[in-house]
Amino acid sequence: MTVALLVTTCVLALLALVATVRGRPIDNPMFYLTIAIEVLLVIQLIVGIATSGSADPHMNVGVFIAYLVGLIFVLPVAGFWAIAERESRWGTAVLLVGAVGLAVMIGRLMQLWNGHA
Repeated sequence: MTVALLVTTCVLALLALVATVRGRPIDNPMFYLTIAIEVLLVIQLIVGIATSGSADPHMNVGVFIAYLVGLIFVLPVAGFWAIAERESRWGTAVLLVGAVGLAVMIGRLMQLWNGHA
């Protein structure tokens, strides 16, 4: 599940990078991919909280849950900002920064799960 999130987030970042370079606003495929990632993040939040007791004993559960909750807010903020800035190329640049930040947070979430805090 986490790997699927990481891959789809990287695909979104790549699409946003291409759109930013070409000076294009957010389009339907990027919007739908953003929604799909957000659905996966909500599922990850539910599964992560439910299984946090069976994780590595060295994992900081509070930090892990904070990352899970924080992940939920990145794309809606970046997505609304990208839609508000659709008249310029910087809307997709905001989505790009959000997607890259989200990928980094997902990587950190994987580290926390494995006990490498």
